[in-house]
Amino acid sequence: MMDNSPYVKRLVKTFLDVIILSMLIENPQHGYKIIEDIHLIYNVFLSPGTLYPALYDLQKRGLVVVKKGSRKKVYYPTLKGKKEFLKMEREYKSNTHKIFKILDNITSDMKQLS
Repeated sequence: MMDNSPYVKRLVKTFLDVIILSMLIENPQHGYKIIEDIHLIYNVFLSPGTLYPALYDLQKRGLVVVKKGSRKKVYYPTLKGKKEFLKMEREYKSNTHKIFKILDNITSDMKQLS
């Protein structure tokens, strides 16, 4: 299966921190499972070279912790990570709403040109 449009890939990469945190809040998991789930949900393949630096950054910021599983490292959200996720969600929802409003206005204006 091919990757989705470059716009979707860009969105996933832009919002990767909140996507990862939301997945880990739902179900702590290892890195390759995160890559697999992102591919299933968004039809975007992230390389380990994209995912692991993002996981490391979240870990460095105290938003996730790593525990050694039977064979793989499993990532868990911290309490700080869960609180940060709620802040991210509010900010992203508030601002994406503004962006979509602008897009809707431009689209409406362009339809009038036809």
